[in-house]
Parts: sequence; C-alpha cells; structure tokens
Amino acid sequence: KQWYQRRVRVAPYRERHPDIRAEFHAGSYYEIPDAVKALAPFTHVVMQTSIFYAHHRIDDVLREVSGVLEPGSGVLVTTDFLRKAPLEDVAEFIRLNSMGTVLSKEEMESALKRNGLVYCGGEDLDAHC
Repeated sequence: KQWYQRRVRVAPYRERHPDIRAEFHAGSYYEIPDAVKALAPFTHVVMQTSIFYAHHRIDDVLREVSGVLEPGSGVLVTTDFLRKAPLEDVAEFIRLNSMGTVLSKEEMESALKRNGLVYCGGEDLDAHC
C-alpha cells in the first residue's frame, strides 16, 4: 500500500514534467532490484533513509550503488550517521541497537573509495540534535 501511495503522488508530477525521468522502486540496500538495474546507468541515486544500520555491510551497499551509477560522474545522495567517538565508547549503544558497527567519517570515506566512489562533502548536524 505504501509503495502504491508513492506512485500515485508521483503521477501528477510526471504529468507536469514529462522531460524528467523519475521512477520509484522498493528494494534492498544489499540487492538492487533487476528492474532498477535494467534502467542503469543513473546520474543520481538518492537514498531516502540512512544506511546507519547497514554499516556492517557497507561494501555490499556501496558496491550495488556504484554498479548503477554513471562511471566517473554519478552521484549518491544520502543521509547517514557517523561515529565521532572511539568504537569502544559506543559499543554498548551498538549492542543495544542490534547493530554490527558504526563507521567513523574516515572509515566511510575508505569504504566509498574501495567501491569506486568519492566523498564530496557533508554537514555535521550535531548542533541540530
């Protein structure tokens, strides 16, 4: 039902902007649906949710995204939470939230690089919390 509601809201937008190619698909971080892969390559991939709970499989996620972006110019836009404190200082938080790990900014940048992506910037939103 939720997917259907999103598709219905997109219809009026597509009528007003027929030149913009936009589709919405439900899928997994770890395995992008074949219907989406068939439409690749994309100039942009936008994740509407954080990949915070997938840090323990970050290479799987980024490999999938990298595989559908235009080589050398594709853009991934996402919101994520990254660790500032040493891992041992947040170990209890990770355990209580059933998470594999929480990456630091440096670890995320390394993961991006391993998967053919480049970190282009972000914003520390701690002051807004």
